[in-house]
Amino acid sequence: MTLSHLLLALAPLLAAPLPVSQDPVHDPEPQGTDAAGTHSRTMEIGGDQREFLLHIPEAYDSPDREDPVPLVVMLHGRTSNGKQAASAYYGWTQLSNQEGFVVAFPTALGRPTSWKASWAGKPTDDSLFLAALIDEVVDELEVDRNRVYMTGHSSGGFMSYSFAATHGDKVAAIGPVAGLSVDRGRPSAPVSVISFHGIADRVVPYGKNRWRAATAVESAERFAKHGDCKPTDRQELQGDRVHLDRWINPKDGTEVALYSIEGGDHGWPRGGRRSVPATKLIWEFFEAHPRRKGSDETKIEAPAKVPGESSTPLERNGKAERAGRFNDHQGELRISNSPALRG
Repeated sequence: MTLSHLLLALAPLLAAPLPVSQDPVHDPEPQGTDAAGTHSRTMEIGGDQREFLLHIPEAYDSPDREDPVPLVVMLHGRTSNGKQAASAYYGWTQLSNQEGFVVAFPTALGRPTSWKASWAGKPTDDSLFLAALIDEVVDELEVDRNRVYMTGHSSGGFMSYSFAATHGDKVAAIGPVAGLSVDRGRPSAPVSVISFHGIADRVVPYGKNRWRAATAVESAERFAKHGDCKPTDRQELQGDRVHLDRWINPKDGTEVALYSIEGGDHGWPRGGRRSVPATKLIWEFFEAHPRRKGSDETKIEAPAKVPGESSTPLERNGKAERAGRFNDHQGELRISNSPALRG
């Protein structure tokens, strides 16, 4: 299969990358705020008005806070948007309030919306938008540049892998869910990865796919190679229903982890007896993998025991305020507990 055929086959999934644009032009109206809540923001990139939600936890304004806080960028799937990514289905807003980190929920362009990943190691308008978003939030708020992370679902998972390849200096770790690596580019700095993929996913297959892109395992192995990580023994979790493969670089702490879920589909893993709570595990992984300088020997701890079924909103449905649906790559997902936005 030629490269042109591959690009044509993948166009409906990720959309073709746009030409690289000039530096971002920000809104003339001041919109900076450090008030707690979820705020609607815009910025201009290459003539396009780009939108994102910025959630600031109440702990940010606490007089007890002394250090800069982490930033997580959460990318939605195809046909979705930042508001749905901020819903309780994913749980990032709730976890931000619990743990005190800032989280941004950008929205992709297109009809349907879809992130434009890089194919040849060159930035796209979407990757430039995300880089500008990170810079703006870091400059505006007290955010630790060594603790900036990105996660995403489906198209957002593809984009997380791609952004790490083109802007490895911007993120310390990524957490793609149901996404694959399509860019062979090597990150400019070590990037740790925690990924999740349902083995029964029919939308973005775990194994061979019609696009001849890297499989879920090959995607993880690619970043393990980038980080000079060596494989460790597989761990069996949740009664052998979840397989955890890890690759570790003991010198600088770079790590790649892949959770392969038996019977798992294209949805976001939310815990229970047959799965794991992706949001909780991603955050724990992010906390353990800030950007590290130098190559001093780092002690690598074994991961904590994966929690079982829980009643927390990160793992189980809570009190639903309202229910909605969106289609992601033609795979229908059900969204529950969409929270009202503040700010």
